[in-house]
Formats: sequence, structure tokens, C-alpha cells
Amino acid sequence: MLAALLLEPGRVVIDEVAEPEVGAGDVRVAVRGVGLCGSDMSVFSGKWQAPRYPWIMGHEAFGVIESVGADVDLSRVGELVAVEPNVACEECPECARSRTSACEGRRSVGMNRQGALAELLVVPASRAWPMAPLDPRDLVCVEPYTVVETALQRLSTAVPDRALVVGVGAQGLLMTIALQRRGASVHVTDVNRDRVRFALDSLDVAEAVPDDDLRFPLVVDTSGLPAAMAEAIARAEVGATIIELGLDDRPFELDAVTLVRRQLVLRGSLTYDHPRDFEWSTALINDGAVKPRRVVSHEFSFAAAQSAFDAAASTPGKSWIRLADVTGPGRT
Repeated sequence: MLAALLLEPGRVVIDEVAEPEVGAGDVRVAVRGVGLCGSDMSVFSGKWQAPRYPWIMGHEAFGVIESVGADVDLSRVGELVAVEPNVACEECPECARSRTSACEGRRSVGMNRQGALAELLVVPASRAWPMAPLDPRDLVCVEPYTVVETALQRLSTAVPDRALVVGVGAQGLLMTIALQRRGASVHVTDVNRDRVRFALDSLDVAEAVPDDDLRFPLVVDTSGLPAAMAEAIARAEVGATIIELGLDDRPFELDAVTLVRRQLVLRGSLTYDHPRDFEWSTALINDGAVKPRRVVSHEFSFAAAQSAFDAAASTPGKSWIRLADVTGPGRT
């Protein structure tokens, strides 16, 4: 089969690799599309070291089940599915608490197990979620939308009527949609002016400009960068909750006086927990309650994978790679 292989940081080629074998509890998916996100860019740039080279990247996938393992109902062949890429060990203490997001043995497609940017992808049957015949731009957003829905469901209180999203890359745009679904009026800010303009044009949002004095009861930072966290803290009103979705290992400044006097709640949220979170988000998207396609701005062919990765870091909106031009048994 063909796969997009990362040969070294920054260099992707399309080449032949062996087809993945299907275990007893697995399904094999003919991949139709893969979204690009910050995690993929970390692998592409070398910031996140790939386990080996060449390496197949990508984890935000959807496609059609073309074969199943011995323990999987044969009727699943032909299903259109979205892939839940994180597979927990289901044996550790965190898994026993139903917090699979914290599983230390978690295996993640494209990160520490081979990725989805290939003609075929094998995953456990429980991680292939049936989808309605939706716009492919909706399907490619299922996994990242699950991340933002989960973050809001983890709040101990209802979403307030006003919120600020710091960083409106793809994750920030999807968070905006999730907040608006709950009735919140959303402001956005980003150092990238093109991203702000895209958010203003695509979603019903306002911009939080540097010289205003607006403060918010809920602030969501999607980058984890020290400067972004400083902005989030400065924009939080007394008693506000700050949700951190970004992963950055550099420290940010928050002293005890600020935390206590302003009575802030700082909440980190990592991915989602199996199976309830994917079950919830796929139901929302299948029913049409959420149409995340609005954040998708750029489509690339499979052959143009290198160009897709080169452009993704600076491209406003969400990018994805279509594999529908792949031909062969079980594919279109």
C-alpha cells in the first residue's frame, strides 16, 4: 500500500509499505481523509521525536471498513467510520477509574504507533465509530472536536455566557464552536492576524484587542505558550476558570498572590476518555447538532502531503489531506 512517510524532520514522501495485519479484534480501514493538527506538526518538525524513520504520521482519520478480524461482526465491512486514535491499556489504575486519557501505556496513532496517512489503517474495532454520510470536512473534524467537547464537559460548572479563546488555530476554532453551542458569546485573540481574520469571517465572534479592558469568566488557551498563558491570566476576571489545552514544556508565570486574590481556577484537559467522550461527540456530529466543517479551509491531495505539512503551520483554518483518489480493492 501507499503511505506518506516522514523520512526525517521536514521531509515527507509517498512510498510503498507493507499492508497492516488485522488482529482478531481489529478492523482495517480504507482511509479517505486525515486532518492536520499541532501534534502532527510537532512530529513533522522533529519537536516530537518519531519512534523511528521512516514514520507514518497522522491521526485525525476517517474512512471505510474494508475488512475485519475474526472476533468482529462481518456486517461492519463497508461502514463509514471516524477513528478514535488513542488506545489505552485498560489495565492501569487510571483506566480502572475510566480516565483513559491519563493512561501511561496509551498507544496513539501517528505518535507512538504507525499513523493514518496511508491507504489502510488497522485499529481496534471499538475505536472505529460509525458515521452518517456527512460532508468529509465534518468527518475530518470528529477527533479534534471531541477534544474540545471533553474539555468543556470536565468543567464543574456550566459554561458562562461570555468566553475568550486565546489562539484560534484549528483547535481554538473548534473550541469556539463548542462554546457557541452552549450559548456563550465568544471573543478571540491570536498573534497571527490571518487566523483572527479567518475566525471573524467564519464564526460569529468578536476580537479581544490589546487596548480594551474586557475580562472574562472563562478563558481557554489552546497553545500552552508562556505568552499565551500570560494573556489568558490577564484577561480572566475574578473567580474565572482558565482551561489549558496546549502542550508546552516552558514554564509560565503565575504567583500565589494572583491565584488567590483573583480566586482563579486553572484546569488542564488532555484528549478524552474512552468510550464516553467519542460516543458523545459522534452523536452530536451525526445528528447535525454540530457542523465543524466551518473551520476547514484547505484541502490537499495525498500526493501533495509535503505541501500540506509545509503550509499547515501558517495556514488559517484547518487543513486536511484527501485520500479519495487512492484506487484498489475496497477503496474509491
